[in-house]
Formats: sequence, C-alpha cells, structure tokens
Amino acid sequence: MRYVCKGEVHKDFHASFLDGVNYLIDEYGEGAALEVLERTGTEVYRQMHRKLVAGDTSELLEYWRYYLGREGGKFSLEESKDGTVTLTVSDCPALRHLEKRGIPGGKRTCWATRILNDAFCKDSPYEIVLEETGDFSCRQALRKKT
Repeated sequence: MRYVCKGEVHKDFHASFLDGVNYLIDEYGEGAALEVLERTGTEVYRQMHRKLVAGDTSELLEYWRYYLGREGGKFSLEESKDGTVTLTVSDCPALRHLEKRGIPGGKRTCWATRILNDAFCKDSPYEIVLEETGDFSCRQALRKKT
C-alpha cells in the first residue's frame, strides 16, 4: 500500500481535516470543497483509485484495515458471496477524538468521507454506500455498481 504513515498517530489530523473542509465551504462554497475532495480521492490517492478502476479492491481494503486499526477504531470487514465488502465501524476514532476535544461539527467528516469514497470509485465498477448507524458508528458497503 502506497499510503502508509508509520510515525506517531496524530489524531488531531481529524481536527485539521475538518478545519480545512469547513474553511473551504465557508470561504469558497461547497463546490470548492467537493472539487478538492474529489481531486484528493482521484489524484492524491491515484494508485488506489486506479486499482479500483481496474477492478482491484485490495488497496482500499488494506487502507481501511491499516488506518482504522492504527487509530484504535472498533471495526469489522466482511465479504459476502456477491463480492460486497462491508466495513462496519462500531466506534469511529475520528468522531470520538473530535467529540473528546469538544470540536463541534464532526459529522461533516462523514459528509467528506462520502465525497472521498465517491472519488475513490469514480469511473470504476464500484460504489461505496455509507450509512451512519449512530453517533460514532457507520456501515460502508463497497459493492459493484448496479
């Protein structure tokens, strides 16, 4: 996997990310935030995006496992017979950290995750459907587009 950080875990990344998204929306509008997030998903994460376009989900799944595990998230990954992979996050480390720090608006992180997921899957045979299941939990289904 190309996108591996091995240094100390800095959960304030999530606060900085949220600040960046909020700044883009507040100063330039939602369209600017959408553009930056889409370019991040297709250009910064180019290798992952290209693999998804080619039908290879391995790097995305490794990315999910690595970062959620590294940050102490409670999650599971399950693959069904139809090839759908479901990521169930029962305790999101990003949202939990934002709440612990008293940083409001953490759910905008979920909005940004949806946009990044769409960008990862752009022009690929896949889609990721994100369903919020609680204050700190969600389910993301990586599946073939219908």
